[in-house]
Amino acid sequence: MPAVATRRGLTAEEFWEQYAGKPYELVRGEVKPRMPAGLVHGIVAMRLGRRLDTAAAQGGHGITVAAETGFRLRTSGGESVRAPDVAFIRAERLPRPLPKTFADLAPDLVVEISSPSDSYSELRDKVDEWLQAGVQVVWVVDPQRRVVEVFQPDQPLRVLREGDTLTAEPLLPGFTINISELFADLAEE
Repeated sequence: MPAVATRRGLTAEEFWEQYAGKPYELVRGEVKPRMPAGLVHGIVAMRLGRRLDTAAAQGGHGITVAAETGFRLRTSGGESVRAPDVAFIRAERLPRPLPKTFADLAPDLVVEISSPSDSYSELRDKVDEWLQAGVQVVWVVDPQRRVVEVFQPDQPLRVLREGDTLTAEPLLPGFTINISELFADLAEE
């Protein structure tokens, strides 16, 4: 990916004007490249997104959004625009009318799928930023290790493995998926 001349202190509005539709995120005022995902990453994101969306629609609980949806976050570290792999927002928190630019809120649930190119410290930094911005649950899905790490504010980390069941209670009643099902038919490397 070509080098990007980063500018510190960029606002979400300036970021939208200059980078809308391009593979970048705004991280505490600095523009960072965001690499396209690999095939396994995409399969796992679609499986989770489809299941979350079905549960959300059936109960009128809210909406599910896919990767590349930008969320404007304000934390003690500054302003960021992050794009999770999948996110869920409860119906009562949806802004009306829906904005055409970034969502000016933190989702209720965020899914981040780790890729071989992700460093653990960068991924944890994202998790911490999501939680500090008000996200209630962050799932970090690791297809290589075949686990899902569940992060919640003021709660110990939970690690789910094949055979365990992932739920979204009480945020999204009716959502469940077995971890084995999530990683089914994905070749191990």
